[in-house]
Amino acid sequence: MPPLTPRAFTIMTYNVGNGLARPQALADALRACQADIIGLQELTHDQANALGEAVADLYPYQVLWPAGIPGKGLLSKFPIAHAEQVEIHPRRPDLVTSLDVGGDRLRVIVAHPPPPRYHPRQGIIHTEHGGKQFAHLVAIASSGDPTVLLGDFNMREKNRAYWQLVDAGLTDAFRHVGAQGFTFPTRRGRVRLRPILRLDYIWHSSHLTAIDARIGGDAGSDHLPLLADVLWPQDNVDEGATK
Repeated sequence: MPPLTPRAFTIMTYNVGNGLARPQALADALRACQADIIGLQELTHDQANALGEAVADLYPYQVLWPAGIPGKGLLSKFPIAHAEQVEIHPRRPDLVTSLDVGGDRLRVIVAHPPPPRYHPRQGIIHTEHGGKQFAHLVAIASSGDPTVLLGDFNMREKNRAYWQLVDAGLTDAFRHVGAQGFTFPTRRGRVRLRPILRLDYIWHSSHLTAIDARIGGDAGSDHLPLLADVLWPQDNVDEGATK
């Protein structure tokens, strides 16, 4: 059996706050983060226009669909082979992409399900549309292909939705490595706040292994970014090698 050579790369997810992260500050933060793949939520036109040029040398492969709260984006050092918006929840599409990572395909999903609602008998649950959207995300991410599912999930670890992802065989990179910290909220209006919740997640299929995770720096959004370093083993077969 040939040896396995692991590929290591860094993934980042960032809810950019529907314009709260000013374009130049956002561009500076993304240039400094040293991530290889960046998923963005709540991307506005001003933010997208600035990023398209300001980070193109570092992230030559980009999919930017700005729309405010429903806006999504993906910046990548790896070629983007395919990208589409999947709209299960009306007017709140998720971004599903396929990246070429060293000749292999990695599915990357940028998601932002709406906040759940409180039900007096069932507790915190998704709305009907939100539930269908979440179930679809779980199904895609756990379909058997190497996958990263990232974004602002508007949930905490104790919520039912969190354990749906765990039960589907996905790994919360931040929790897996024992990282500590919160991503929300950093501010209310002009008032700076100390984050008390982690609403942002990087999930991955069993093909990948998280080796580190951390909270990123503040670029002006009401969220902080979250980053994870992952390994993806690759068959390393020398030309002419026998099995």
